Amino acid sequence: MANKIKLLSVPLALSLLIFTGCSKEEASSKTEEGMKKTEQQTKEAASKVKEKSKEAAAAVKKETPVIVQNMKDTYKKGEKEVKENTLQKGDKAKTEKDAYLAQTPEAYDELYQLIKVNDFDGVKNIEKDKKVKEIKKNSEVEILERDIRRTKVKVKESGEKGYLPTNLLQVVK
Repeated sequence: MANKIKLLSVPLALSLLIFTGCSKEEASSKTEEGMKKTEQQTKEAASKVKEKSKEAAAAVKKETPVIVQNMKDTYKKGEKEVKENTLQKGDKAKTEKDAYLAQTPEAYDELYQLIKVNDFDGVKNIEKDKKVKEIKKNSEVEILERDIRRTKVKVKESGEKGYLPTNLLQVVK
């Protein structure tokens, strides 16, 4: 960079000196002075940049472990909150509303297809066929397996196992 400045400053200084009427010796002397001054300023600027870079690097080195620890703590806290508020195998829960306990995953899918199209006769038929069983609000269950849409449970009162909508269950703490 310093070489480029030198290359630019020499012709510029010469043209200024010649234009202003200085002698060749004066022009040469003034050009030499200008070059030295430019070179000194360039060195000073480079030194300042180097010093500031070292300071910035030290600050980053000092702050990075703190930031990383903050992120770790945040992830751990988030995982803990999710685990505490999400049904896990072995948890005890209660039903928030009256519902149908589907005996198999297939019966669960069939039930919710019938519900989706408001086929009340179809729902009564699969209840009659014992594919689903009505359970009451606040029934206590144990979580056996959990899926996003449905959760396999064991009803505390009857010992029956089946599937309920995951969002219908509330963890008992």
